[in-house]
Amino acid sequence: MTAARFALVPVFALVAFAPASAQQPSLPPGIPPSVGQEIDRALSQVPGSARGRAGAPTVGAEVDAMISGARAGRPAASRQVAVAFTNRTPHKALVVQFTQVGRPDWGANRLVRERFNAGATMRWRVNGPDCRYDVRITFEEGNEFVRLDHDFCAQEKIEITAIDAPAAVMPARDAVALYRVVNPTDRVVSVLRVTPSGAGRPGPDLLGEWVMMKGDHYTGRVARGGQCLYDIRIGFNPEETQTATIARQNLCETSEIVVPARATTGG
Repeated sequence: MTAARFALVPVFALVAFAPASAQQPSLPPGIPPSVGQEIDRALSQVPGSARGRAGAPTVGAEVDAMISGARAGRPAASRQVAVAFTNRTPHKALVVQFTQVGRPDWGANRLVRERFNAGATMRWRVNGPDCRYDVRITFEEGNEFVRLDHDFCAQEKIEITAIDAPAAVMPARDAVALYRVVNPTDRVVSVLRVTPSGAGRPGPDLLGEWVMMKGDHYTGRVARGGQCLYDIRIGFNPEETQTATIARQNLCETSEIVVPARATTGG
């Protein structure tokens, strides 16, 4: 088959499947026609004897449907989001974390070899599918600040005037389980590890440079799915020679973990 005959194939296919009478809808002024409407307009000039059966979808309509389907299957486009905080409290912050609402972890501390001082404003630009983020900030002297499901496109900057009291009930989400570890004891919690039950290696320390004093709480997050069973290991000193482990906690159903007053020697 010659190159010229190859070139005729798509044209013949368009003609063969065109309907007997293609009614072209009129468009409002200023709205350009779609790709499919342009194709149907061209095919309307073909003699009726060369067209396909009446009542079948037009070639243009099928083309538009394929284009719409391809667009619908694409992942959500990433966008750049501006994130800013002003620290109006009298304390410097040690940890700043924010993550998309559907992610199962907080991610890394955004403060790299620096502190978020009282009176300062700090800004970041991040890429993500939408504008909604969860925020967690911990302070050198005091509790943690938590803001869930904040729309940074509607409000770019959060002013932290006081450390928020914990919510009475953690919100339920489909993909992520939120939980809170509360320290009602007089002991300082230096290390906090949350590890899937049965795992051979303990998870990382979630507190970082921060420590939990009496009355402090840590807000955590894990992915829903499977058995959702975790072992919570609490270290009362950095060396973890004094620890307590709360085993096989279903964090998808239990939203609050209370630090016990007693520890076991030797970890």
